[in-house]
Amino acid sequence: MAVRSRARALLEAPLRALASGAVSPALWEADAATATAPAHLPPAFAPSAEEAAARPYSEVPGPRQLPLLGNAWRFLPLIGHYSIEKLDEVMWQLHRDYGPVVKVGGLVGHADLLFVFDGDAIERVFRREEALPHRPSMPSLHHYKQVLRKDFFGDVPGVIGIHGRRWDEFRAQIQHIMLQPSTARAYIEPLDAIATEFVDRLHRIRDENNEMPGDFMGELYRWTLESMVRVALDARLGCLGGGQRALAEDAAPRRMIHAIQQFFGHVAHVELRLPVWRVLSTRAWRNYIGALDTFRELCMTLCEEAMERVRAEGAAQRPESEMPVVERVLRRTGDPKVAAVMAFDMLLVGIDTTSVAAASTLYQLARNPDKQQRLAREVAAVLPDAAAPLDANALAQLPYLKACIKETLRMYPVIIGNGRSLQSEAIIGGYRIPKGTHVIFPHLVVSNLERYFPEPRRFLPERWLRAGAGAGAEAGAEGCPVAHKAHPFVSLPFGFGRRMCLGRRFAEIELQLLLAKVVRRYNVEFHYGDLEYKIHPTYIPANPLKFRLEERP
Repeated sequence: MAVRSRARALLEAPLRALASGAVSPALWEADAATATAPAHLPPAFAPSAEEAAARPYSEVPGPRQLPLLGNAWRFLPLIGHYSIEKLDEVMWQLHRDYGPVVKVGGLVGHADLLFVFDGDAIERVFRREEALPHRPSMPSLHHYKQVLRKDFFGDVPGVIGIHGRRWDEFRAQIQHIMLQPSTARAYIEPLDAIATEFVDRLHRIRDENNEMPGDFMGELYRWTLESMVRVALDARLGCLGGGQRALAEDAAPRRMIHAIQQFFGHVAHVELRLPVWRVLSTRAWRNYIGALDTFRELCMTLCEEAMERVRAEGAAQRPESEMPVVERVLRRTGDPKVAAVMAFDMLLVGIDTTSVAAASTLYQLARNPDKQQRLAREVAAVLPDAAAPLDANALAQLPYLKACIKETLRMYPVIIGNGRSLQSEAIIGGYRIPKGTHVIFPHLVVSNLERYFPEPRRFLPERWLRAGAGAGAEAGAEGCPVAHKAHPFVSLPFGFGRRMCLGRRFAEIELQLLLAKVVRRYNVEFHYGDLEYKIHPTYIPANPLKFRLEERP
């Protein structure tokens, strides 16, 4: 019996991984304002026209379930034709085969998955979300925090891999600090200095062909780690000094980068394949836990140093606007654990995601030289001296830069999907969907559909500009054949609502500063064909990023 239970658990887990992005409660009540009540029902209980017309859940299109096996077999190696490691292709195939609303049911003990490829339906689910989102994502990280290392995290689990009351309490303590525009703006000067150091480093690490090393993603990790530690802990690590191998193998920054790479490298194995780790300590599981432990220990050392500085400066009175994030959290909550776990979560997920976004944007600019030249002219107009710093006023005058980032994240979102887990019955796409269904919003697919973005595979930052926006003849969207107001719920690279990325404002500023500095100094080229992507579990480039950087005159 125990063997059968374990086998069942192993079968279910890859399917849970599919739903790991579809994770918080949504309540969708029908609008009864236009309903006509049957004579035998009081008005308060009358079904709306939408409810009356809704078709049963059994009629939702989707792959046919087999007796006993359901659809679970489709995701298994060898016999299945849906690859867990290629969820992007699975999403595209489901949309092609079944249309805007697709049910994948019969998943052997797991909630059904409902893929929604319609912007209006996505908006309705998001907007009717309950106050306390439920997000059962990344069970391995949840197990790490709440079981294996509960002695450390205790009742302060953070926001990554957690849901429910404790998630809500933790977020409430830090969201006001993290999401204030003034908080992020206060870091423009130090983040600009880090971006400048990185651009200088690019000159040193170019080869004889002026190309970047194949592991350029590792270089971006250095930049993001340096930036994030400055934001979260008010510290500098020295990641960007010296040559390509300046950091010793045992140096803390290199160990942190290696731990992050190991963590994300094994997440796909742990989360997207059979969860042998639930019953056996596999090599992948040990490496995964080892990476998290190493990262946590190094992060906590930095946290302790930061908090010691805060305590040493305790007598000094200064306005909150001048305090680093760690000090604001510490002074507002009075709990060092909250500040430490905030930094852990912020660094764990922020370094990889921001690095990937930067890499993808540089690639798009390299493959679209006309767009890159327009951006270079915009930056040069704001920054005549390439060595001068950028400030908040300068960033406000770079609408095309922001449009380039938005267009990149539309085409290649770092997180390919989002979603909600229904906490009550809902009507979606004309179907009555039961409570407990995991509703997945595959933004990678939806944001690349012709109906929402004409010529979706063309890199057209102009589609995000308002007519006449900003200053200068090139600032607006005039002349762009596909410029239109985009559906606000089709491309959501930072999520929506209470589950929106807490580090969004910092990530945007980091990207803007870095890309502006790189394009101001270099012409970026890429001569190795089309870039392929893979699930890591972020959506990352699979090819070496051997960008060629030529100095601008």
